[in-house]
Amino acid sequence: MKWQQIKPSDGRLMPWKNGGGTTLELAVDPPGATVETGFRWRLSSAEVAASGPFSAFPGLERWLLLLEGAGFDLDFGPRGRVALTEPLVPIRFSGDWPATATLVDGPSTDFNLMVDPRCCQARVESFHLASPRALAQPAGSTLIVFVAGGTVYVPEVELHLGRRHLLRMDDAPDVLQLIPGYGGATLVVVELRVV
Repeated sequence: MKWQQIKPSDGRLMPWKNGGGTTLELAVDPPGATVETGFRWRLSSAEVAASGPFSAFPGLERWLLLLEGAGFDLDFGPRGRVALTEPLVPIRFSGDWPATATLVDGPSTDFNLMVDPRCCQARVESFHLASPRALAQPAGSTLIVFVAGGTVYVPEVELHLGRRHLLRMDDAPDVLQLIPGYGGATLVVVELRVV
């Protein structure tokens, strides 16, 4: 079993591809990969401080969740519009699509997963953890647990995860126990499988 705890201070601050802001890269596979070299997947968080276009990521699949703020409307041109205004409800779209964000009421922070569908499949789930829960992990997959709020204890690795901490598990046990701290926890769970 291989695991890694990643705190916000461990992240890599990177400029947006279009120069419009910065992204805090939390995890990428393979390690050290960049947009230029290509990656199987990348997890990051960004503050959207002003309305404007999203960077284009041709060939990639994107998942986006609202972490903080009132959110924004995303205009995909001929492919329609979607409101990212409800916290932790994932939306999925193609990095090929033109996307322009219009803030609803001030800056917002998002959680972003990008996946190369030619070599990786993703499943994203978010939920509030009020009591202990066992997560099943399919063999050969990578499991990411991101704490959007509250705290969590993971007995298999004897680890307490705080707000905005992330646990990456490769070759994990079949079942992972999650025990919420006082007041519960809000989690984003990402399952990644190389194809």
